Amino acid sequence: MPELTRTQTASRSAFLELQDEKRLVNDGYEFLDEKRILLAAELLRQRDAWREAHAEFMARWEKAAKLLPAAAADQGLEGLQVHPRFTLNEAGLEISGRPYVGQVMLEATFDIGTAALSRAPVRPSPEVHRLAAAFRDALEAAAPLAAIAANLRRLMREYRRTERRVRALENVVLPEIRQDLAAMEEHLDLNEQEEVIRVRSLRND
Repeated sequence: MPELTRTQTASRSAFLELQDEKRLVNDGYEFLDEKRILLAAELLRQRDAWREAHAEFMARWEKAAKLLPAAAADQGLEGLQVHPRFTLNEAGLEISGRPYVGQVMLEATFDIGTAALSRAPVRPSPEVHRLAAAFRDALEAAAPLAAIAANLRRLMREYRRTERRVRALENVVLPEIRQDLAAMEEHLDLNEQEEVIRVRSLRND
């Protein structure tokens, strides 16, 4: 005879309550399972977006890196170190978000605006201007990449949490409830059979 996993009496009311509990747990399981699927789908979308944004950032970064030797040859390393900096006073970072299954998916853009030298250089250099413009382009591409990376970390954390809950309901809670229902139903059937036998015995007496 199956044993109850919980310390409760096998009664018709307890059986009905356990059936209600099973329905509620099953509803929760289906909700979390659907959430898990949605999170996985968004993870794939964000992964593809990250690959695209990362490729764009690396292309701009490599372009800037290729311009660095020419600027260094023109100004010298010490000359680059003391060269007047380019200000970003008009730069602006815009961040927006959209809700998605309890999370917020970020989108970011970085507008450099018009860059200007903080002071006039001793010896103007077109190479330095091209180098600075290339690094500004790379900086603009870094903003959407950073937002997508944050989305991926948030989604992965929520996916793992949801996965643990789904597995717990699927492999532990629901099997225990099913086992208890089967054991309780068998106990109730035996009790009913004993009651029928008892009634018949009393009638025969």
